[in-house]
Amino acid sequence: MKIMVLLILVSVLMACSSKPKDMYSDLYLRSEFTWWEAKPEYKFKPIEDTTNKIVTTKIEADGNPYHIKVADKQWSKNKNCGYKKIEDRSVKLGKWLELDCTYDFEKLNSTPIQKPLELKPKETGYYTFILKMSTTGPSHIQINKVESVR
Repeated sequence: MKIMVLLILVSVLMACSSKPKDMYSDLYLRSEFTWWEAKPEYKFKPIEDTTNKIVTTKIEADGNPYHIKVADKQWSKNKNCGYKKIEDRSVKLGKWLELDCTYDFEKLNSTPIQKPLELKPKETGYYTFILKMSTTGPSHIQINKVESVR
C-alpha cells in the first residue's frame, strides 16, 4: 500500500513539474518573400520572460506591398491568422494590429491566403514581427523596422 501511495505521489509531482506544451510553437511568418512556405528561418520564437513571439527578417523595398500571414505548416484552423478589422489591413509600423485566426481552409475549400496584412516597406532593411499571444493563440501583431540584427 505504501509503495502504491509513493508511486501516485511521484506521478503527481512529475506531472506538476513538467512544462506545458506550447500549442502555438509551430507558427511561421508567411508572405511572398517566403514563397508562402513554412521555412525554419521564418518560425516565430519565444521572447524571453514574455509570452510573445518574434521573428526578424530582411525585406527588400521594391515598391510593391508584401502580403503577410501567420500560420502553421498546414494552414490549420485557428492557426491561420490575418487582419481582423479592414482598417488594420495596411500595416502601420510600431502599431499593434488585431489578428483573426479562425480561417478554416478545409471548410471553406479555398486559398488559405485570406485576409493578409499588407506591408509596403519604404526602405530595404530588417524588420521584426512580434506576436502578442493569448490563451487562444496569437491575438495581435506588431511590425517594426530595426537598425541592426543581433
